[in-house]
Amino acid sequence: MKTTNTADTGAKGRQAWRRRGFIFAFLAPTVIAFTVFYLYPIITVVLTSFCKWDYTNITSPEFLGFKDMFNNYKYIFSTYPYFWEALRNSSLWAFLGVFLQIPVATLIALAFSRKMRGVKLVRNIYIIPNMISSAAMGMIFLQLYSPLYGIVNPIIQVFEEGFTENILLLKGPAFWALTGAYIFFTGTTTLLILGNIMAVPQEVREAAMLDGASGLKQDWYIVLPMIKDTLRTVSILAATGSFLIYNEVYFLTKGAAGTYSISYIIRELAITSPRTQFGRANTVAVVQILAGLVIIVLVNLLYSISFRRKHGSGEGGRK
Repeated sequence: MKTTNTADTGAKGRQAWRRRGFIFAFLAPTVIAFTVFYLYPIITVVLTSFCKWDYTNITSPEFLGFKDMFNNYKYIFSTYPYFWEALRNSSLWAFLGVFLQIPVATLIALAFSRKMRGVKLVRNIYIIPNMISSAAMGMIFLQLYSPLYGIVNPIIQVFEEGFTENILLLKGPAFWALTGAYIFFTGTTTLLILGNIMAVPQEVREAAMLDGASGLKQDWYIVLPMIKDTLRTVSILAATGSFLIYNEVYFLTKGAAGTYSISYIIRELAITSPRTQFGRANTVAVVQILAGLVIIVLVNLLYSISFRRKHGSGEGGRK
């Protein structure tokens, strides 16, 4: 009996090791790719932010020393003229991504979920702008905002006669003009939300109808709570994507009239600057990474608190 038990234990142990080996082999390509293409660059960015690294030592970053290791951060926070402007703009764009872009996408997805004639055609038309690159869209809006032949100035002239300024060069209006060039293009986000709306079981909707819930009440008390995880995910994507905005700034304003973004000043420090300030650019990149983590935490907290208050501890208000 003891021999049999020992043999069984050994066989089970070998099966467990085979199972672990299969899991490790299955995960290995992903882990290697993550380490090489994500983890290693992130570690490099963090380490070189404490280095002197510019045109004088492009191939060999030099550690600033423990006494001066935060010199790059001091320069960015207190000397570089556009950092706080860029951080403010990027943070506001992230805020608008959550509180403007996602509600718009959700409302459109809810409308597309209705069974109406022609809705499939409208849905396909709506996604077309998302098939165009953001660089191309930036060029399109550059023409729309042109004071010579664009359509924006004539509209403004209806309310302000004789207006001939370039809206992209006016501090304040330039920010909102740039924001309008991307914030309402929510095709991909809308489709992600729509897919989850369509997955809500029909039996749940029918039960709600029997209880007298109208379409809007169904959306508020049933559909939205059931797709809250998707809303949370697309909100994070919208916030981080808006925080990282670059193409629109590059093609429309190049940071003029108070429209710098965090991503754009990284380019300005590392590429546009005659000193090619890679170390300082990576300092801004570290701030960008940390800000992304903060955004993820805040969006998760926002959804947790919001749905707990409105729908009763995540139960969709059915308690």
